[in-house]
Amino acid sequence: MGAVVGNVMKTKKANALILALVVVLIVGLGTTAVLQAMISYANMKITSIDKMRAQYLAEAGTQIGIWQCQNGDFTSPVTVTTEEWPIVITKTQQPDGSYTVSAKVKYPGL
Repeated sequence: MGAVVGNVMKTKKANALILALVVVLIVGLGTTAVLQAMISYANMKITSIDKMRAQYLAEAGTQIGIWQCQNGDFTSPVTVTTEEWPIVITKTQQPDGSYTVSAKVKYPGL
């Protein structure tokens, strides 16, 4: 009778150990998934901010080029140095007398 009780106790302990390992595994996988999602979101946000800054710099360069054309400065290309990244402004006169103004930002990583 004592051997039967001992076997039942060993089986319960083994089942409890297996259950504990499964719970730890599930919690670990869940934590890993959440951390990966957070890191991915942070990287996307940084990239989005960088793209937005590059777009705003290019728009500012285009505005500078338009202002220069309106004030008689037709030299091209012009490089405007901002805090960190240069903006290259190119103005091209069209046959009808109008101008095409483009701005390129040399933004690292994009």
